[in-house]
Amino acid sequence: MALFGFGTAAPIDDFARQLAADLAKRYPVALELDQTKKRNPSRLAKAFDSTFNRAINFQLEHKLGIYGKAKLIAAFKSELKELGYPDDFVDLASSAMTKFLGSN
Repeated sequence: MALFGFGTAAPIDDFARQLAADLAKRYPVALELDQTKKRNPSRLAKAFDSTFNRAINFQLEHKLGIYGKAKLIAAFKSELKELGYPDDFVDLASSAMTKFLGSN
């Protein structure tokens, strides 16, 4: 069954997994879980920029429409939760991705 212009949603899910893993390498979950330290905005901005630029390229390459973007964002959010990021970080990351993808 075709979903979002793909034969299945698997390419979007696989890419969301890769994006979350990439973000986790650049901004490990331990940084968010360490209550003794504040969030490093500069490091986080660099990690987001790299990750979301890849998402934009994927979106353009695969011509994702509104539903494809929504699927990508939802899958990315789910992957971040599975990696153990706290809810406020997951919300921040998915909101930022929505803004990045919405402008393209």
